[in-house]
Amino acid sequence: MIDLTFLGTSSAFPTAKRNHPSVYLSIEGTRMLLDCGEGTQRQIRKAGLSPSIDYIFITHWHGDHSLGVGGMIQSLNMMKSNKLLYIFGPSGTKESVENIIKSYKFYNNVNVKKVPINAVKERLLINNEKYSVSAINVKHSVKCLAYKVSEHDSRNILVDKLSKMNIKPGEFLKDLKNGKDVLYNGKKLKYKDFTYIKKGKSIAYVTDLRFENTILPFVKGVDTLIIESTFAADFKRSYDFFHLNINEAMKIAKDSGAKNVYFVHTSQRYDNTDLMQKDAQNVFSKLKCKFNYYFPDDLDKISL
Repeated sequence: MIDLTFLGTSSAFPTAKRNHPSVYLSIEGTRMLLDCGEGTQRQIRKAGLSPSIDYIFITHWHGDHSLGVGGMIQSLNMMKSNKLLYIFGPSGTKESVENIIKSYKFYNNVNVKKVPINAVKERLLINNEKYSVSAINVKHSVKCLAYKVSEHDSRNILVDKLSKMNIKPGEFLKDLKNGKDVLYNGKKLKYKDFTYIKKGKSIAYVTDLRFENTILPFVKGVDTLIIESTFAADFKRSYDFFHLNINEAMKIAKDSGAKNVYFVHTSQRYDNTDLMQKDAQNVFSKLKCKFNYYFPDDLDKISL
């Protein structure tokens, strides 16, 4: 299962209701931050989440997406955490993090692994038994990445079928889950007869980019898409500002095939998302879209 909390849904400026960008993602006991804007650690506290972060994935080093990194390192430092914090980001990330560490007087040694990424094509960053994380470059005014987190498909036991055949649970279930036939009371149980494949969920996080089709192969087929919609439809210079308006974000969402889409990174020029939602409904009907879409508030939570 993937659990998400929207810690910040604003853009360049925080507002009274919206914090700088960050999404808290929990998967298989691992805690990640997708971006880490100013005030992220306070939002984590308000959301009742653990501040013990394993990975921070920075899309780019504009301040609204990264000013919270120093605070997160400080908190882990004061907690005297010995865990290794991985910080992924575009080229230049190593220098950016080292400059942050040099600028502050931390109490203890900081155990941080800096991982700069240049991904002209989709690049695999993490791949274990449970999930993978990948990234790709996107077109912004500075070096910028989009990220994707994908659960692996898993083999699960058909519990009801076992129960109907009076087969009691035991250690042999592990072998069935691993795709092996087993013997039970002298009878051969074929794993294909007693298991099924559960398709893993996937989520893409795409923010701060121009409207270009190059992002489509990366987001194609994800279950959930978190994408920026910085401006309303009447803002015609989104391309010049290296951002998306709601119409452009809707088109990418439709072509991605995602089942659920969350629009974030709302410009501070809008007091609320009413205009965005009106525009979204218009283009939704025009494009004959079939997905669910949302404009999340800060601290909203979802589970995949």
